[in-house]
Amino acid sequence: MAASASASVSAIRAELADARDASRTAREAAERELRVSVVARSRVADALERTAARPGLQEAERARLRAEYAAADRVVAERRAAVDKAREFEAAATVVADAFETEAASASPLAAALIELVGSKRGTSARGRTATVSPRRTAPAIRLGGTRPRTA
Repeated sequence: MAASASASVSAIRAELADARDASRTAREAAERELRVSVVARSRVADALERTAARPGLQEAERARLRAEYAAADRVVAERRAAVDKAREFEAAATVVADAFETEAASASPLAAALIELVGSKRGTSARGRTATVSPRRTAPAIRLGGTRPRTA
């Protein structure tokens, strides 16, 4: 049983390290995409500014450039939100990994619960037993006619 628990602890450490690495990679990719979108927006802004004082420019051309800038600005906002989300996930992965290291060293109930959770995710518990799946199917939710779904 001790060998199984230590194997589970090392497996959890490996999974947490993988999660930390994956979250760092995702954050770096999101930051690269944000930089690319900021550069694209800057180029459109420069083109729009160059046409501002140019006499004889068609209003349709100015409208097209404004629409391009608005689209580029939306992309920047979406990418910035993705970067923020990736940073939050990376921070969370780091906190969980660090907390597990602290708790696993002290053999706390929290570490035991994490070991049990990871074991159940794989289909076996930390004690080496196979997890049982209930054969009972749940009925789908039925919406009565005339009722409106609730909103938050």
